[in-house]
Amino acid sequence: MLYTIVKSLLLPPGILIILFLLGFLWARRVIGRLFIFLGLVLLTLMSLPLVAEKLMQDLQPYPALTEEALSDTQARAILVLGAGRYLGAAEYGGDTLSVNSLERVRYAARLHKQTGLPVFVTGGSPPYEEPPLAHLMRDVLEREFQVPVAGVEDRSRTTLENAQLSRQMLLGRGIDRILLVTHAWHMPRAMQVFEETGLAVTPAPTAFFYRSGQDKVAILAWLPSADAFLTSYRAVHEYLGQAWYQLKAAG
Repeated sequence: MLYTIVKSLLLPPGILIILFLLGFLWARRVIGRLFIFLGLVLLTLMSLPLVAEKLMQDLQPYPALTEEALSDTQARAILVLGAGRYLGAAEYGGDTLSVNSLERVRYAARLHKQTGLPVFVTGGSPPYEEPPLAHLMRDVLEREFQVPVAGVEDRSRTTLENAQLSRQMLLGRGIDRILLVTHAWHMPRAMQVFEETGLAVTPAPTAFFYRSGQDKVAILAWLPSADAFLTSYRAVHEYLGQAWYQLKAAG
């Protein structure tokens, strides 16, 4: 819980709210006006589609898998990482997968049908959210995509724990080579921790944000939007996540 609170305050929009509050608190001082100016600059930049796409470029170094690459893969399983839930989905009679989780599950189902490889899922939940996310992933894969799930890891709450706990599950089945399914912008951090486990990992990214040549000079790229802010938030979250894991590894 403490981790969630601290992360919410340090990442946008929490940090922006703090800057504005400090600015208004010391509005008559130079430092107060500086806080307000900094908050406005960050809010504006993060809301511009052009900036959001630039932030995403370096987070997506892994290309989409081609048919040729899939035919040559030596992977023995597909592992898909969870990415949140849709709480209290009335139309589904309770919690189900968020958009991000569904995008990953859908691609894992496609890979399974292309390769015939078994699918494993990983993702736990806080104590107040039941059932674990991995159980929801399994249910959607089996009931909606008709893809059997070979194994479930349901205790992890972070990407690092996904890697550590999935390693135990996979090696227990004699599997040491996998196709790793997650969002393209999340893949660098996922690869960072999964490769440290000793597993042989082939990245299988999905849901790319940046598309080369798209609206580079169009006026819309310079107009603020909520979608751009969300994209910028995800990019900032990933950059900070990578830095944190590197600090932990160095320590």
